[in-house]
Amino acid sequence: FLTPEEAELVRGRVARPLPPSCVIGCGVDPAPARAADVDLSAVGVSESFILYLGRIEPNKGCDTLLDYFSRYLASGGPPVQLVMAGFPNMPIPPHPAIRPLGVVDDRLREALLAKARLLVVPSPFESLSMVLLEAWNQGLPALVNGRCAVLHGQVVRANGGLSYRYASEFAASLAYLLEHPDVARRLGQQGLAYVEQEYRWPRVMEKVEGFLSESVARLAPPSA
Repeated sequence: FLTPEEAELVRGRVARPLPPSCVIGCGVDPAPARAADVDLSAVGVSESFILYLGRIEPNKGCDTLLDYFSRYLASGGPPVQLVMAGFPNMPIPPHPAIRPLGVVDDRLREALLAKARLLVVPSPFESLSMVLLEAWNQGLPALVNGRCAVLHGQVVRANGGLSYRYASEFAASLAYLLEHPDVARRLGQQGLAYVEQEYRWPRVMEKVEGFLSESVARLAPPSA
């Protein structure tokens, strides 16, 4: 399995105990050098921005994100720009504080992850959020949809961000992280430490090899 929540979902839906299983996750390489030389202002990105990265569609929670962000702006929280990078499968309303970039290349993607204030992950359905791991790989804190068990579980295990369930929680959490950059940095570093501990290739392969060894031992005939 990719996450404990994925394993629990399957256990809750089968009529008998699962065969032997293991939570493996996936391998993540260390982040490349920070793209400090990329001028984000050239693509309309402000100095203070939060980042959504991925397909822009309702199934990823983007309609709710746009609604919650509009409410946040109306509430008078610290000013910030929402940058959305990814293929758009839904209309994005024109707004001076919302900057859609469409699909971006790897260099711009890394620059966005390196310079954002935080990553927002509004998806209600995930088995493992790779973009969340990418953000933590850059030491970037996250604000995630708490209605998604996987996202909430990842954030709790890593202590790498905050989660929200309602518009008011989104606004309060976003304002807190923007107003407390020291806390946000610490959460991002804790996310990075979690990636180092659980998602580097040596650790992932250790889990795979350990599970295979245990499986072989279970299949071996009993000694005479």
